[in-house]
Amino acid sequence: MKTLGERLKEIRDLRGFPQKQVAAVLGLQRPNYSKIENDHQNMNHKQLKLFCEFCDVSADYLLGITTNNKKTISLSTIDEIEERLAYIKDVINQ
Repeated sequence: MKTLGERLKEIRDLRGFPQKQVAAVLGLQRPNYSKIENDHQNMNHKQLKLFCEFCDVSADYLLGITTNNKKTISLSTIDEIEERLAYIKDVINQ
């Protein structure tokens, strides 16, 4: 089973982000972020949330709860889906 650090590195590499960029998003210096990827330092819940939002990845996947790297849906996408469903509902009810 992959560690949190291994999953963070995997996702970061897939997205093409350098460590320095991810570290800046998390409010860290690059060496401290490197320690997280190497499992020598933990990240707090705020940093985990920021990483998930920035890289569009599920916290469940990063934490090893699921093996599927399913992407999260942004609030704007949810709003758009709800608007489309409301429109479809109105058309059907006419």
